[in-house]
Amino acid sequence: MTETWKKWLRLGGEREERGGYRRSFYRKSLTLIVLIACIPGLIIGMGIYWTATSQIENELQRLHQSQIKQRAENIDDQLMYLEMTFSHWTFDPKFDQRLKDIDFVYKYDQVQELYRTMLVLESSHPLINQVELFLTKPRMLTLTKEKYRFMSDPAEIERYNALLQEKKTIFWTDADPSTANGSEKKLTLVTKLPGGMPEQFGLLTATLDKTKLSKLLRTLTPYNEGASLLMPGDSDWAITGDDKPSELDRAIQDEYKKREGKNDSFLFTYKNSTYSVSSGTFSRLGMTWVYLSAAPLTAITSPVIFLSKLIVFISLGGLVLALLFSWLASNRLYTPVDRLVQMLSGSTRGALRTGSKDEFELIEKHWLELNRESETLKDKVEQQMPLVREGFMLQLVQGYLFSYHERDIRERLKHYGREVDGRSFVAMMIQLHGLSALEGRFSTGDEELVSFAAANIIDEMTKVRLDGAEVVNFHDMRIGVLILVPEDVAPQRLRSDLRELSEELIQVIRRILKLSVTVSFSPMTSQIKQIPYLFEESRQALSYRDMPEEGQIIDLELLDKTDSQRKFHYPFPLEKEIVHAIRMGSEDEAAALIEQFLGELTQEGRAELVVRQGMLQLLGSVLNAMMHSGMNPVHMFAGANLFDELSVQKGPDDMLRWFRNRIVRSFVQELISKQDFHLKQMVEQVVLYLNEKYMTDLSLESCADQYGTSPYTLSRAFKQITGINFIDYLTNIRMATAKELLKESELKITEVAEKVGYQQSYFNRIFKKYEGVTPSQYRDMVREA
Repeated sequence: MTETWKKWLRLGGEREERGGYRRSFYRKSLTLIVLIACIPGLIIGMGIYWTATSQIENELQRLHQSQIKQRAENIDDQLMYLEMTFSHWTFDPKFDQRLKDIDFVYKYDQVQELYRTMLVLESSHPLINQVELFLTKPRMLTLTKEKYRFMSDPAEIERYNALLQEKKTIFWTDADPSTANGSEKKLTLVTKLPGGMPEQFGLLTATLDKTKLSKLLRTLTPYNEGASLLMPGDSDWAITGDDKPSELDRAIQDEYKKREGKNDSFLFTYKNSTYSVSSGTFSRLGMTWVYLSAAPLTAITSPVIFLSKLIVFISLGGLVLALLFSWLASNRLYTPVDRLVQMLSGSTRGALRTGSKDEFELIEKHWLELNRESETLKDKVEQQMPLVREGFMLQLVQGYLFSYHERDIRERLKHYGREVDGRSFVAMMIQLHGLSALEGRFSTGDEELVSFAAANIIDEMTKVRLDGAEVVNFHDMRIGVLILVPEDVAPQRLRSDLRELSEELIQVIRRILKLSVTVSFSPMTSQIKQIPYLFEESRQALSYRDMPEEGQIIDLELLDKTDSQRKFHYPFPLEKEIVHAIRMGSEDEAAALIEQFLGELTQEGRAELVVRQGMLQLLGSVLNAMMHSGMNPVHMFAGANLFDELSVQKGPDDMLRWFRNRIVRSFVQELISKQDFHLKQMVEQVVLYLNEKYMTDLSLESCADQYGTSPYTLSRAFKQITGINFIDYLTNIRMATAKELLKESELKITEVAEKVGYQQSYFNRIFKKYEGVTPSQYRDMVREA
């Protein structure tokens, strides 16, 4: 009530200075408010004073106890979080058995890592003042975030060893081992290292900040008067809410001990003041901690008693006049305020009356809220603008803005801070290669990280070299640059500048990231809607790079696509050897042949597109061999599109690694899993032997002896794997060779028969049986044709 009077008097004084007509309104309003407050104030005051004082006092006591309990639980949670944090850190790999082997003099990188860890630990909780690491191996030392120190003082070593001999692996103590004779009590959390190991040779200690802990304890005393104490375990010392224990703190501690540590609330009189003392306990690592909170009863109950008496005394003076003018004053005073509030916020009169604040505070809150929201939205827009611009550029270069008009896209670019009037556009694509070769520097899955680093490098360099450029990170080892060319720049000069920039980009990225780079840039256009086409052409141009070269620049205006595709030599003999090695289950031999195959494809500097096409052809041949061997590639590879997987491999090394791990290894494992693999291998060797020795006197029995098996087993396996019997297969080879000799050579029939392992008479009969004509007739027919 007194605060309300002061506000009205202050407002009235200000208005009186502005005009006389305001003074009369202020006085009448003040009089009416006093009269209105009399009757309810008198009734409420008397009721509170005579009937409700004791109930309110008890309720306040109950609320006080509940508040103390909640704040004690907060302290308990803070200490519990600190214990859990340090328990987890004891199992961190940085604090395992390797600690005892660290050379603190020469292993600077490991020591630096410990420094960083100590800094992280010390910053992990606001109550921590200092974190210290004590090790007995390799030498007695202590380490903090600033330095490490080898120990030589026997007394100090003994203090640390005493802590290390404790049975518990983590515990609280009030002894500071770094202080001689325990001259200063500090609450310290101690945990042994390494965690979970039978041999523990170190300690990790966290000394709490006494000032911050005292500040936290002061929350147990919700009033400016009183005291709060925390007594850890069975210690004789206590932590108080002040820097040093006061006489009141000691008196409360002695009174609690006299009561034999009973955890209940009690009243305590000290120097003519009565205090309500609340006590409680919580368990910390097997120790029982006691907290005490003392608050003067006068601070709890005096506001209620004073307010009740004040309302009664003030209301008595204006009781009669309040009855007469209360209804008139409420309507007259509230009308202008109500109109103002409704005009500003649209709130109804009833809704405003239900609030806990008066109308002027509501108006102020409404205004401040609108202003705060405006500033917040402004900050968010400024923070998100780079991300929004990046998203818009990705949509633009990828062709997702076809439905927009040219004018709309230009307006959007202007909105994002890019001046496009009178500018032409050039698309540049940068492709990174060789990530797989840097196994020690990067690993599989780091493509986005590498792309991000390269995009930052490119952004910095383009800002220096170009008047306007926007870098677009595709996050797949490709970075695009949209170059805004002023109209006064000549095309020849632009191409020269772009080539110089490309060469510099290749050198910088190779020096920093150790990666190869291919750069392509498009022709120039003045139409924004052509930008997606420029980027697509630049992306396709990257496939025309020469595979052996590590850094290339491709200018689309000078690129001859037909020349890159005209020369193409496919190593068919190597393909057959690869297929044979895979079918024989020789994984290493197949990998070596595939590497040789890649070398022949790239030895003359062919374009990536041609090399990739050759590898796709090899993949098709291998899959065909799989199907001929009775395997289902769809089932083996779970329906994966192997051609798409091969197409996304970045370079020869990636293609070779993919072929070995994805194709060859899967094929060989599938062969090994079959029970008759050794039979297939034997039949493959017999087939090779037949193709080499078909002109000699061969038989099923001689081949079985040659490969250490029986004629029956060889015949059955040969029929099962090749689909025809041994004699028919040998005859087919001899007939095919004979027909080739009859067609291509001038040898006599007798000589041809000898070269395929037959006598002439038998050769004539067997040839006519298979071909329907004699050898002489076959030669005449072929030559006439």
